[in-house]
Amino acid sequence: MNNELPLIIECRCNEITYRQDNPALPYSPKEIVREAVRAWEAGASIFHWHGRDPESGKPRNDVELYLEVIQGIREQTDLLIHPTLGYITQNQVEDRVRHILAVNDDPVLRVDMAPVDFGSLNVDFWNPQAKQFTSYDQVYVNTRANLKAVLEVFTKHNIYVSSVCWDVGQMRTARCFQEMGLLPRETFWEFVFTGEVMPAGAAVTIPGLQAFVAEVPAGNQWLALCWNGDVMRVAAWAITLGGHVGIGLGDYAYTRFGKPHNGELVEKVAKMAHTLGREVATPAQAREILKIPPRAFARQELQATAN
Repeated sequence: MNNELPLIIECRCNEITYRQDNPALPYSPKEIVREAVRAWEAGASIFHWHGRDPESGKPRNDVELYLEVIQGIREQTDLLIHPTLGYITQNQVEDRVRHILAVNDDPVLRVDMAPVDFGSLNVDFWNPQAKQFTSYDQVYVNTRANLKAVLEVFTKHNIYVSSVCWDVGQMRTARCFQEMGLLPRETFWEFVFTGEVMPAGAAVTIPGLQAFVAEVPAGNQWLALCWNGDVMRVAAWAITLGGHVGIGLGDYAYTRFGKPHNGELVEKVAKMAHTLGREVATPAQAREILKIPPRAFARQELQATAN
């Protein structure tokens, strides 16, 4: 690990969160592109989002919703594009990857990376005041058979994988898929810490981070994020230990800062990095660090060149 490498900041703009705590959380493609531009201007080099119904915010996996976002981001930024997979409730792997494959043959629009969660998870939320779970039977089921099928598609189509791990066991599982040849040796590890209301994930502690980092293969890069919790403490550790940071309204509302938009959250991490003496990576630097090939020119650049 090299703490002299520029810091990669990933903006995680909406996930499956709703607007009740912060109206800046984006639903529609135009709102998502707006947040991408804000995040890019603030120092983000990777942008992650989920397709949402423009009105209700309910999860939607329409290819058209993703395509509009991708086109908007490519026209206005040089961010690395990192959409979610289709929702796990879609039973067919083809449905989960359709929006990614739809642009894979386009040198301008193809995504730069796609995330894979390496295991199942209990997702019942904890109510610390009532000392009860809000539900007792919610499980994010992600079998090894499903993992194998998704990774086979990504291997076939040469799609860069970010390896999302909610505990050390999922990292060990991912390394097994590396041994199988289905997960490339060069992957971007994303460690998911969770807040008090989500006790199924890793707690934000130094020993917890050290346990994750110990499993990272030599030469691979890693990033820390916190779902349903404040990432700032673990962000400081990641910055000083040579890792990278994910932040956004999709993970947490950050109401202690008022009602910030995603760009303002990215800016806070960027300022922390500068305070701690670490440069913030541009998208071009992030590509180099992660060994992702440079992207093609945006369409308008190609047209200008042709004219």
